[in-house]
Amino acid sequence: MKKIIHLIFFIFFISCIFCLTPPQPINPIKNPQNQHYYQVFDNKAAYGVQITGPNATNYCNSFSYNGTKGYLVTFTSEEEWNWGKSNNLTTSGMWISGSDGEKTGVWKYSKGSPEEDDFMYNLYFDKCYSFCIFGSLEPNLIKDEHWLHTSGSVTVPYVNNNGPLALLDKYVCEFGGYEEPHIPPSPTTGSTVIVKNLNSFTIDSQLSIIFTNRANPSKTFSCSTITKIDSSSVECVIPPGQGKFTVAIKDSKNKMNNIPIYWNYELPMIGGVYPVFTQGSVATITGANFGTLASEITVTLGAPGVSCNNIVITQSHEVFTCVLSESLTGNKFLPITITVSTNTFISFKAAIFYNGYYYSGFLAWATFETSMIDYASNLRIDGQIGHMGSLYDDTLIQFANNTLPVQNGNARWILWQNAKYVGNGNFVYITGPNQGKPVALKYKSIIGGDAVKETWTQDTRFVIYLDTLELTNMTVSSYTGVLTEYGGTPPSFTTPNKVNTIDTIGGKVDIGIDNYGTIFSIITVFFNGESIAFERDYINGELDVQIPSGFDGPYEIVVRVDTLNTTANSQFVKYNQPSITTMNRVPTTGGVVTITGSSFSNALSNTFLTFESCSSLTILVPFKSYTCTLPAGTGTIPVSLKISSQSTTATYKYAEPSIIYSNNIAQVGGTLSISGTNFGTDSNLIQVLITGGLDNVNVSCKNVAIIEGHEKISCLSPPLSPDTYSLQIIVDSISSIEPQYQIEYFNSDLYTNQDKADLLINGKDLPDASLLSIILGSVNISSYCSGGQSLIRCSNLPLTVTSGTLSITQGDKVYPSIPVTLNPWIATISNQLLDTLQTSDVTITGRYFEQPIRVFRDKVELIEDEDFTANSPEEIVLHIYGGFGLNHSIIIENQNQLKSNKVIYSFFAPELLSVKQVEDSVIIIGRNFSKTLTTLIFGSYEPTIKLIDSDRIEFDLSTSTSRNGDIYVIVDSQKSNTLSLDIYPILYGIKPTPSSFNSTSKIIISGNYLFEENSDGGLVKLQFQYTFKTPSVNSPTGFLLNCLALVEGTDYQCDIEPGYGQFEIVAISKSTLISNSLQSEYESPMVLKVLSQVYLDEPIDLLISVINFKINYTSVFIEDQECSNVSMVDPTTIKCKYQSNIPLPNERNGLNVKVISANLSGENDCLVYSTLYDCELLNNCSGHGDCNRKLPKCICYEGWRGQDCSIDSEKYPPQPEPPIIDENGSTTFPGLKINYTVAITHLVEMDVNDNPVRFLALSEIEWTNRTGLTSSSNYYSGNFNKKGDNSTVFELIIHYFSDEGEIEFAGETLYMPENSIKYQATISGWKFSSELNYLVTIFKSRTDSSELYNCDSIDTRSKYLKNQYQIQTFSTSLIGKFASRAIIDDRIVQTDLIQIDKQNNSKIYNFIGALTDDSDDSKFTLRTGVISPRFTTKTIIDPSFGQLLRPEDDNEDIDCNSNKWKIPVIVVVSVVGGSTLVATASIFYYRKLKQKKSMKRMSISMNSMKD
Repeated sequence: MKKIIHLIFFIFFISCIFCLTPPQPINPIKNPQNQHYYQVFDNKAAYGVQITGPNATNYCNSFSYNGTKGYLVTFTSEEEWNWGKSNNLTTSGMWISGSDGEKTGVWKYSKGSPEEDDFMYNLYFDKCYSFCIFGSLEPNLIKDEHWLHTSGSVTVPYVNNNGPLALLDKYVCEFGGYEEPHIPPSPTTGSTVIVKNLNSFTIDSQLSIIFTNRANPSKTFSCSTITKIDSSSVECVIPPGQGKFTVAIKDSKNKMNNIPIYWNYELPMIGGVYPVFTQGSVATITGANFGTLASEITVTLGAPGVSCNNIVITQSHEVFTCVLSESLTGNKFLPITITVSTNTFISFKAAIFYNGYYYSGFLAWATFETSMIDYASNLRIDGQIGHMGSLYDDTLIQFANNTLPVQNGNARWILWQNAKYVGNGNFVYITGPNQGKPVALKYKSIIGGDAVKETWTQDTRFVIYLDTLELTNMTVSSYTGVLTEYGGTPPSFTTPNKVNTIDTIGGKVDIGIDNYGTIFSIITVFFNGESIAFERDYINGELDVQIPSGFDGPYEIVVRVDTLNTTANSQFVKYNQPSITTMNRVPTTGGVVTITGSSFSNALSNTFLTFESCSSLTILVPFKSYTCTLPAGTGTIPVSLKISSQSTTATYKYAEPSIIYSNNIAQVGGTLSISGTNFGTDSNLIQVLITGGLDNVNVSCKNVAIIEGHEKISCLSPPLSPDTYSLQIIVDSISSIEPQYQIEYFNSDLYTNQDKADLLINGKDLPDASLLSIILGSVNISSYCSGGQSLIRCSNLPLTVTSGTLSITQGDKVYPSIPVTLNPWIATISNQLLDTLQTSDVTITGRYFEQPIRVFRDKVELIEDEDFTANSPEEIVLHIYGGFGLNHSIIIENQNQLKSNKVIYSFFAPELLSVKQVEDSVIIIGRNFSKTLTTLIFGSYEPTIKLIDSDRIEFDLSTSTSRNGDIYVIVDSQKSNTLSLDIYPILYGIKPTPSSFNSTSKIIISGNYLFEENSDGGLVKLQFQYTFKTPSVNSPTGFLLNCLALVEGTDYQCDIEPGYGQFEIVAISKSTLISNSLQSEYESPMVLKVLSQVYLDEPIDLLISVINFKINYTSVFIEDQECSNVSMVDPTTIKCKYQSNIPLPNERNGLNVKVISANLSGENDCLVYSTLYDCELLNNCSGHGDCNRKLPKCICYEGWRGQDCSIDSEKYPPQPEPPIIDENGSTTFPGLKINYTVAITHLVEMDVNDNPVRFLALSEIEWTNRTGLTSSSNYYSGNFNKKGDNSTVFELIIHYFSDEGEIEFAGETLYMPENSIKYQATISGWKFSSELNYLVTIFKSRTDSSELYNCDSIDTRSKYLKNQYQIQTFSTSLIGKFASRAIIDDRIVQTDLIQIDKQNNSKIYNFIGALTDDSDDSKFTLRTGVISPRFTTKTIIDPSFGQLLRPEDDNEDIDCNSNKWKIPVIVVVSVVGGSTLVATASIFYYRKLKQKKSMKRMSISMNSMKD
């Protein structure tokens, strides 16, 4: 009961809100920018209640101020928002315009506003049209939240959405704008827009709409091709552009808009992004409305924003690249803030490219179903549809953490997972291309623990907290965010098995398609097996394909995206059957019939016209109209038109008969003489009817006779009562033109008619005219009349004669008076061929132009004083404005409504004077062109006219349809003369770069108008001429290439001979039409490596491995210093003199070697100095030898031996037996007292700030291969698959040196002492998490911390030098030497050796847990690391280890109660459960008794070592 009471109260409360009388505006604020008024209404303060969004909309719509209707405020520009912010119109909690009620996520301005139904924002494309300032979480997808209000803070306001019952205190109304013209924004590519609210303007041909750039007023453009839609709106074309503008509208009466109209191109929209995170990296951003001016684009990434500079537009309006100015350390990649010519948009939801897919995130606060079906599946990035994603990979999670933006209030990223539980801890995908397949969700813990798994079912839905990777189940009605994934699905048509139709002329067909790739995809559309042009419409998910002309069908459409095709036979295009729309009606004398319609042909070979006696069939406009010549005839004729295999029918009618004149007749009846047109020549087919009058008669005029074919007939009329009757003629079932001609039956035997200007008096037994007094009106015309009996003719009547009563007397005899109404008669026209532009004065002479008169031109009445001047009843001057066309008629009607005969005039026919090609355009110079009535024909098609004036036409060539041929125009059925146009080819590009010194290369030459047929099918000779530009005695000039068309008109594949340097290619059509010159070049020199071992400040004849050079034109530079005496050793080796005096900078891996040959250059940072070592670890040769610092090696004086020359040659002990290496790689050496172990323990990845990122412990390797290469070499290989790393491979080669020698590694020579070990370690497949990271390979060397000598404990010491270290016990020392170079991806770079302990590189030390491992005080441990810069495939390092013997000491006391001497073993890398990695070659000796100085037998041991 209590709940019911609450519900009733709530309904009553809401009803009261709805029934309140809204307040009225008082002193609103005026915006000086647009002259609109604004007012904030506080409903809570006024009525004590809050207000909903729908009510706020209705309230504002009911207001008015200063005679202008109100509406909920529409913020349509950044300037308007900022002004509103400064006037407290954007403070949080006020309703403003915007609704997605029609389609959730598609926001438009609210009903009742001037911008009603204009798009504001599309959530599914993250596209803002003119202005948006949503928060990062907005607009969300919470159910029914279809209204917008302000939010945020006073300083940082933004907009978010809310529901129909949400209540706020305030709302903002705007007044003004309904009476102002409204122009929606346009994409930067240009578009056709509808300009509304032009009620106060005169819409005619002089209406202009001018746009002026707000930032640079000198930049303007016009909205062109203005077409009237109705009395208040027009359609016009916005050209491509960018930026913000003001608009000025002016009509023919000089009326202009008083209030400035603010307008801008659509805001930039970000589609997909290829992200980067480190300074200097290049990001790629795709989308729309980027324009064409890179200098007008600014981009920042993340918040606070990091600039992305050096903008390069790679695809106009759609794609650009930029270079990150600093690394995004601690920052997110999103949001992206982009400004194009002051138009700014911030994208929090841009899709980011990762690992072959795009991903976008949005805290939509929507249910699972809404997120998956209504949001993710509706998203489109480029041509790919979205689907709900899952967190299935650690690197994807890291990527999401690095890219997704920090949300308002630091809201956590909680993401629905595209996963269904199937038991046993397993999940499968619910939707997307992997639907039903297993998915391994990545999470660290389950909220509620593993026990909650028992409650999971297939209907359970899951989310993961991105920051903590906590997994929890949620109900399907819960609200949270979504990660959308794009890609993985082949292209498919949205309407399968659809048959699209198009006219035979071809044109655009909109093909609905999903998953048609990204902006970087290679998309090909095949129609009937041939590739065709297309444009992509991302917003509507369409490919707008350009279908060529053709017939019949249906033919298959196939879309290929990269290597994936749409399903076969799932989309078709069929050409429409022909349709006849009009056929002009020729007179019965015959004439040319123009048949117009659609889906006609461009050739007579497949045109079949059945049209009785219509001959000389000609194509007037290809695909649109024919002409044929029809002989004289009457009535109707059946017509059948068949194009290829499809046909249509129609019925043709000759022109209807027309009566110009008929005599009146006495009541007794008599002969009617009828003049007119289209009577034919067969009187049997003519019926003359007299109808009407007071008695409503309908009688026939008998005995029809042809007096003059087609124009004059006579018939015998019956007696009728005196009255006015209608005269109708039917010729072969076709009736004369309405209204019908009027004749009069009069009360007398006398009657009159008229023959041109002569008056004919008819009667019976009339006396000779000379005996009669004949008076017409008040003029005696007796002397002008002759004849008698039945006819008296009065000719050349005086000019004073007008219509009136005819009185005839003969003495006393008085004949009955006869009323005479004279028909106007036109005798002459002064000029029958008129100017198309200027007004022509044409003089019409004749008789009986009785005032007031009416003049008709083509049945349209002209206006006196404006269109003509009546000088007298015999002369009229017509003012005929410029025009076009043939056979325009003039008829004069006098005050008695009698019409004259018809006279004809025409305008000058169009004339072509010249035609020329200017790049991709054609300019025609001529005269008598019409802007609206001109049809242009070039060859076999009708080009689209780009610009036309009375004397100039411009159109763009089409590489697919333009061919050499005849060109002419048709202006209002008048055809011009014909000129011929041969098209110059245009070249755009050459790819790939041809080989310099190998065999013949194939190149592709791209351009336009590279065709081999004229429009009439005749062959065109097309050649490509090659000229070698580099100076040479045998340089070929004008050499013709052997080429084959790949895409006729645009792409040719040609064979080109090997060469060097630069060359140019031109295309030659018809031997005389030469294209632009296209410059290109052969492959540039490629510097591979330096072959010499180079030492700083030691000049050298430097050997460099190079390909693609010509030694005659070659110079070599080391950095900026030129190398002298350049010569060729062999085709791949150059030698030059280098002073070796340029030091290598610390941050560089090698000096730059540049080779310039024939103006082409190649370079490589490949000159690495070899290291000069000290012999300090060899006791500086003990004073008994000299140090060779290059190896390093002591050259002992005579009588001394040993590595450090410290042993008397006579006392030099024998070398122990060679070490033994078992199957696990463990190496055992004979020795005394002390054990050494050396191991590679870890591979550690470090970031740019020298912080460890991840590591692999060698104790966890799984060995897959152990092979003995030779008697002294072994090979090992293993991986870390069991640790989840499926890419990293570790390889090791161990080589034993029984005798001393030298080895070469990475171009550096190193000395190997006798009985020593060298190994080579290769690490490949390592996946770096950043391009700036590097790898450290850690070696751990361990021995006892002290050694007894004469019962005293001697501490173990170490010494660390560049690329060397030494561990010194009393009896011996271990020396490790590391090559100063490493091989990185087949490049030689310098590398460094670092010491790792608590003081040095402590971050690494702590990261690998070394502190615990070093807890044994009885052991001495030294860790070192070899640094490898980031590599793509592999790195190779090459250390070696050897022993330095101490001379024997005869005073050494061994009797210290120690009878358990250690077995002397050196184990170089032992791995738990695995094999030995690296072997060292220290040879240790101990003396158990003073008397015994011989070597002990070697033993084998395997010591395990853990980290």
